[in-house]
Amino acid sequence: METETEKKARNKKEDILVEALQAQKEDFEKTEADSPEEKKKKKIRKILGTVAFVILNAIVLFFTARDQFSQTTPKYQGEPFGFKNILFLLGGILCVVIVLGIETVKYVLMMRHLGEKVSVRTAFETAALGKYYDCITPSGAGGQPFQIWHLHSKGYSNGAASAMPLTGFVTMQYGFVFLCAFVFIFNNGAISSVPLKIAAYIGMFTYSIVPTMIILTAVSPSTSAKMINFFVNLGAKIKIIKKPEELKQKVETSLNEYAECLRKIEKSKVLLVTLFVLSFIFQVAMCSIPYFVIHTFGGNLGFIQSLSMCTFVMASVTIIPTPGNSGAAEGSFYILFNELDTYGLFWSMLVWRALCYYSFIIIGVIIYLYGAIEKIVKSRKEKKVEST
Repeated sequence: METETEKKARNKKEDILVEALQAQKEDFEKTEADSPEEKKKKKIRKILGTVAFVILNAIVLFFTARDQFSQTTPKYQGEPFGFKNILFLLGGILCVVIVLGIETVKYVLMMRHLGEKVSVRTAFETAALGKYYDCITPSGAGGQPFQIWHLHSKGYSNGAASAMPLTGFVTMQYGFVFLCAFVFIFNNGAISSVPLKIAAYIGMFTYSIVPTMIILTAVSPSTSAKMINFFVNLGAKIKIIKKPEELKQKVETSLNEYAECLRKIEKSKVLLVTLFVLSFIFQVAMCSIPYFVIHTFGGNLGFIQSLSMCTFVMASVTIIPTPGNSGAAEGSFYILFNELDTYGLFWSMLVWRALCYYSFIIIGVIIYLYGAIEKIVKSRKEKKVEST
C-alpha cells in the first residue's frame, strides 16, 4: 500500500514531468513572450521553411512525373479502371481506418488499466492528433508532447496523461523495428539497391535507440547513464557536441522521466504484450498501403513483396528531418518501385502519400475545426441561457 509520503513524492514527479513535456509543446506554438523582432524572425524562418518544404516536394513530383510520362510505352498496361480497381482503393483506405482504429483501441486499453475515465472520442482524438503533429513537425517529433497536453486538457491525471502517449510511442517504435527485422532477415532480397538497404539498416537502428534507452533506464539506470556518457563524450571529441555535460544532464533527466511513465504501464505484462501486438499490426497496415494503390492502377505485385519493399522505404527515410520525411519518402518509393513492371507508378505514389501522410493532416484539421465549432455553439448556448 502506498504511503502518504510516497504518494506526494509520486505526484510531485508527475507534475514535474508534465511541466517538462508541456514545455516541449510550447516550443512549437508559444510566441507571446517574444519581442516583435524575434516574432518577425520566427515568422520569416517559418515561411522560408514552408517554401523550402513545398519546393522540395514539387521537385520530387516534377522529376517522377517527367520520368513516368516521358515513356512512350508503359511498362505494364493494366486493365481499364473499373470495379476491381475501386475495391483495391477501398482496401488502401481501410488500412488507414485500421491504423487509427488500432491507436484508438490502445488508448482505451491504457485508460482502463490506469483507472482513468474511458472515452473513445478522447482516445480517437489523441491518436489522430498524434499522427497529425508527427506529420507536420520535423522528424515526427511533435506527436507525444501534443498528445500529453491534449489528455491533460481533457481532465486526465498528470501521470496518466504522460504515461499513455509515451508507452504508445515505445511500443510503436518496437513494432516497426520488429517488422524491419522480420523483413530484413526473411526477405532481404526484396530490393536490389545496396544504398537503400544500408539506409534502411541505419534507419532501423536509429528507430530503436530511444525506446531501448527508455527501457534500459527503467531496468538499469547506471548502465544507461554509462551509454549516454560514452556517446556524448564521443560526440564532444569529434566536435559535434559543444556542451557535453549540459546535454548529458538533459538526456538523463528526460529518459528518467520517460522511464517513470513506462513503469506505470509495465506492471501489466499482458497489457504491454497486447500494445506491442497492436503496434505491429499498425505497422503492417501502414506498409500494406502500396500493395493496394499499385493494384488500383493496374499493377501486378505480390502482397509480401510489396510489404517488404515498403518497409525498406519507410526504414530508409527515418533519419530524414523533413516533416513526415516528405521528399525523401516519395523519391525512395518511386526509385524502388520503378524497378518493377508497374503501370501508373506516379499515381500510385501520389495516392500512397495521400493515404499514409496527407490523410492524417486532413483528419487533424477536421478535429480542430469540429472542436472550434463545438466551442462556439456551446458559448452561444451559454449566453442564450444567461440572457433568459
